[in-house]
Amino acid sequence: MKGSVSVKRCFILFLSLLMIFSLASCGGTSEETTAPMEEEPEIEIPGGSLSVPYVSSDPLNPYFCESVANNALTSLVYRYLYRLDTSFTPVKDLAKTESLTGLSLKVYIVPDLVFSDGSLLSAEDVCYSFMCAKSSRLYSGLLGGISSCEAEGSDCVVFSLKEEDINVLNCLIFPIVKNGTAASAELLPVGNGFYQFSQDGIRLSLKANLRYWGALPEIGTVRLTDIEGNTAPENLVATTELDFFYTDLSDSNVSTVNCAGTGVYLNNLVYLGINHNNVNLGLFSFRQALSYAIDRQSVAENAFRGYARGAAVPFNTSWSGYTSCLSSSSLSFTAQPEKTQTLLSERGFGADGTAFSLRLLCGENSAFIRSTANEIAASLKPFNIDVAVSFLDSDSLERAVRAGEYDMYIAEIKLPDNMELSAFFSPTGAASWGMRFDVMNCDEAYFRYKKGEISLDDFIAAFNAEMPFIPLVYRNGRFLYTRDVTSALSASEDFFYSDINKWSFIKGE
Repeated sequence: MKGSVSVKRCFILFLSLLMIFSLASCGGTSEETTAPMEEEPEIEIPGGSLSVPYVSSDPLNPYFCESVANNALTSLVYRYLYRLDTSFTPVKDLAKTESLTGLSLKVYIVPDLVFSDGSLLSAEDVCYSFMCAKSSRLYSGLLGGISSCEAEGSDCVVFSLKEEDINVLNCLIFPIVKNGTAASAELLPVGNGFYQFSQDGIRLSLKANLRYWGALPEIGTVRLTDIEGNTAPENLVATTELDFFYTDLSDSNVSTVNCAGTGVYLNNLVYLGINHNNVNLGLFSFRQALSYAIDRQSVAENAFRGYARGAAVPFNTSWSGYTSCLSSSSLSFTAQPEKTQTLLSERGFGADGTAFSLRLLCGENSAFIRSTANEIAASLKPFNIDVAVSFLDSDSLERAVRAGEYDMYIAEIKLPDNMELSAFFSPTGAASWGMRFDVMNCDEAYFRYKKGEISLDDFIAAFNAEMPFIPLVYRNGRFLYTRDVTSALSASEDFFYSDINKWSFIKGE
């Protein structure tokens, strides 16, 4: 961490002297009145600097970037209508109020805000940003349920939904940029976040945005350190060449680097897909029996080395709405072998019954997934269920699942932040392989919940009764930082810099 230097900029107003002369007359005199000089309040420009990673070959334009590092910079330069906290709850950012009626969502923005270049932020800028986001790879899926966006006056934006969605505010987390500044990948769109891009020759950095509405961070300069080609960039935090580094742990590589860190809650669900065409697995009770046998707490702590949270229901266990699921869920994070045995015995299986075997497929590239497969096999063995595990490359795994050549498979899916589960409950969904929609009811229950026709508890009860797939864990990422950061970080994916103005730093000489 570089030393902090406080620079003060003062603006002094000079008032001209008003000379009052008397009328020309004998013995006349003149009087001089001088107004006192007034000084405007001092504006403190943050000093000091810190270093964050970026990838030089990847665009910094938030609608064209693909790397995790460059996407992480977005919350430093731009603001959003809403941002999500660690419980995946939408928190107003540029939005002031909202009104949802059927398929129409009106969002009023905070008035009189300006971009870093001094231009006024309006509803037209929000609409432009929405169109950029909807056509981007990163945000298109999240905004798929919104068909259009129109400005209604200068401070109101009207979103038209394709279908009712009570969690639609969770989708409005795309960065807001100035109209016309984000058309191509090489452009650096104008924002109104904590910082703005600054070019000094060939070196690019972020400088404090003095037009920011609110409290600025203690640090005035963010240096961008290129990690292109670095096979272990997290090690740069230990050597203080980087002050922060985020990894989503998609490679299962948990570094032992000696520095401070915190978990980042992801909306990545790891689940057990089930082939309903299997004579036994097609039974609701049999799928329930398998679910009760799996210790999700053990999977999270051992297979995922603590970088996951057990998932007793299909919704993210860190989501604020999840607390209402607990009362209706008959599952727990730990295994309930007695329930497994009871359900299997009804079919003549179990510890004292007929033995049978199941084929379990999973990818070979993730150490987390491989360990999970082995844990599931070990969990079912006491019940005379022999699980034959096959580790396949991604292409072979997809072909086998599409062809129905499996009984169970383990997969991970990144779900949208509005807790959208259509990937499972739509017959053409990416995670609906092997399901029998002709004998299920929980898919209809899900879409009724999404429209607000039934409660979340009602849907969870329908899901538990049929167990069309088995949720295992929600995976975590990891945010590393130097010990010069003294405040506790509260990190959520895409927004772990959003509270940087509340962080405290040790400022060395």
